[in-house]
Amino acid sequence: MKSPAVGRNFRAALVGITAVALQQWPISYEIELYGAHASASLAHLHAGLLLALAMAFRDRIYLRTAFVCVFIGWQFRAVMNDYSGIQLAMGLPFQLSMYFWTIWCARLIGWPPATSREVSRNDIARFALVGLMLYPVGWSLLDLVINWFDPAMPLSASVNDAVQVFFAKHFGVSVVTLPLLLLINEQPRPRCERLSVVDGLIWGLLLAGVGVTLFIALVLHNVNPEGFGLVTAILDYRFALVAVLTWCALRMNLRLVMPLLIAVQLLLVVALAKTSPHVEGTFGLLGLLKVAFELSVLQLLIVVLLLMQRDGETLLDHLREESQREAITGLRNLNGLRAQLQHMRLTPHEIAYLSLANLDRLAGGFGLRAQEALMQDVAAHLSGCVDCYHMGVGQFALLARRAGPTTWSDVLNRLEHYDFHYAGETLRLTPYLGVAALDGASRQQIDAALDAASTAAQDAALRGETAPVRARLAMVSGASMASRDALALGSLALARVQAREVELFFQPIKRLDEPADQPIRYGEILCRLRDDNGKLLMPGAFIRELEARSRSAELDIAVIDCLFDTLRALPNGIGSLRLGVNLTGRSLLSDRFRGFVLGELDRAPLAPSSLCFEITESEAIAHFGDARRLLDELRQRGCLIALDDFGVGMQSFERLRELPFDVIKIDGSFVRGVTARARDYELVRASVAVARACGADVIAEYVENAEIAACLRELDVPWGQGHHFGDAVPLPQILRKGILVS
Repeated sequence: MKSPAVGRNFRAALVGITAVALQQWPISYEIELYGAHASASLAHLHAGLLLALAMAFRDRIYLRTAFVCVFIGWQFRAVMNDYSGIQLAMGLPFQLSMYFWTIWCARLIGWPPATSREVSRNDIARFALVGLMLYPVGWSLLDLVINWFDPAMPLSASVNDAVQVFFAKHFGVSVVTLPLLLLINEQPRPRCERLSVVDGLIWGLLLAGVGVTLFIALVLHNVNPEGFGLVTAILDYRFALVAVLTWCALRMNLRLVMPLLIAVQLLLVVALAKTSPHVEGTFGLLGLLKVAFELSVLQLLIVVLLLMQRDGETLLDHLREESQREAITGLRNLNGLRAQLQHMRLTPHEIAYLSLANLDRLAGGFGLRAQEALMQDVAAHLSGCVDCYHMGVGQFALLARRAGPTTWSDVLNRLEHYDFHYAGETLRLTPYLGVAALDGASRQQIDAALDAASTAAQDAALRGETAPVRARLAMVSGASMASRDALALGSLALARVQAREVELFFQPIKRLDEPADQPIRYGEILCRLRDDNGKLLMPGAFIRELEARSRSAELDIAVIDCLFDTLRALPNGIGSLRLGVNLTGRSLLSDRFRGFVLGELDRAPLAPSSLCFEITESEAIAHFGDARRLLDELRQRGCLIALDDFGVGMQSFERLRELPFDVIKIDGSFVRGVTARARDYELVRASVAVARACGADVIAEYVENAEIAACLRELDVPWGQGHHFGDAVPLPQILRKGILVS
């Protein structure tokens, strides 16, 4: 293996050889000005190479090597052509001056850049002024100065020589520098669109024609002094040739166009030399200058068009890349998944859908930044075994990186043993995973597989399944029907709530140490709705849909409004009866609900102390700041506060003790097993201890029989609610019975 230094020196040597080869390649013509006559080359192609090297590379070994080789080649030619002693002596100072002049012109253009970058449209104007004008002028003036010191060189001959040097350097730069600079610095990029058959045929014929013509022109240029008709005709049709070249170039990669542009530009210079083999006088000079200006402008226009196209493609690539990532998390999304699958040589046989439960509580407790951090953390945690694509909050599409039947089980296992740390708190995730077959990489096949996998993940969440669930056709079709039914039910529920068509039920809450025939003193208000067929809808059927639409606060407003209207119709009020009213988490955040409930309490048909607002423990902690504010205001009005479903929220006691509450309602999942499972028994006893420590009363939910009630009495639970004491009945029915036990 060659060392980097050896490879660098080898490349420098190749550059030097190329510079000498271009130096010895003449495009002959004759110029006669002010009585002096000289044969010269219309283009010094090595001058264009030297400027390109100065602009492209900060490492000056390439430019130095090229200048040394050019100087040696000039010395050899000078000796062979019997140059004067003064000319030979001035050769080295001339080359040194041109070396520094070339570097200075490159820096004046703005190259080489501090860091690697591509040529931009802003570089073209500086290149035109410095590279095509100032740089050749410098060579010409220095040549004039050197000739001034040669007494054998007349002034007319010096001016004539300086003019031909200007044109030679100008055409050398025009042909070589800018296309070569683009070749060196342009980053390779695949074309977004392929050539059509017709475009490819036309381009192929054009390229072949230019190549053949250029070959003939270069071979016959010095063989046939009368000129070659086809070559000279090319110059007359230069605008048409450039137009065709531009049309073709816009359908190619920019790096592929540059060799073609060099070839066409060189062909036009050769054609110019054949068309004007003798430049005589001022008019001939102006004609040559006019054609030189036209060719330079045409080249710059082509380059600008190509750069505009490249920048447009770069922008499209950037926008395409941006569209494949979420703006907030930076994770790849559905578009990224589709693009990835379409570029994969082998499409995976399966795709998985990951759903993380209860992340709304994370946002409620810590804000959206916590959700963003969690999504990024989960993707990073799984990056070792799967590619993650963000489908929404807590939702990911997964592609496995290795085959095997246990891959998806490994994913779940990694997540179940993963703790998310944020703001000093730790969250254990609840993941559910659905898996579906992936039949191909088309948009329809990807979307169908994702629908199936997400349905399987929903099924896993509903069943609490801790293993991956594979999608089945019946599951997908059933889920689609269920989704449509859920949407219809949500619309119906919202319409009933907004129309105040809610039905209030009452479920008694009894003291466990009182006789069964004691009057009812406490009960919970429950809400029911009816569908279009008159069927009674339980809260579990519609509250979830209202919460999904963020409209559950309207349900709480409707319940309180209907309750107060019902109580106002009572002639004697409700006496000492206490009523429990549920509040959803959305109500804790709603300024509208806060204003409504505080305003209604000022004109309520019952004493505020008769109202006990129930909020679940998890919602209270998740919306701690807003919950604390509202609950404090309700207690200041005299209302009681109950923490519902106590024990399932797994919240910290430090925050729990900061909440203002008067009652703890032990979750029924513990109460139902209090006589059968020692664990539930101990949890109930611990809940009672927590309530006593906080100075709160205790209510046990789901008291289904006398055995449970007796066990709760042993644990000093004062209140019970459930089937054993009475099911929920319509509130008007209870009120008509005088608030007595049936």
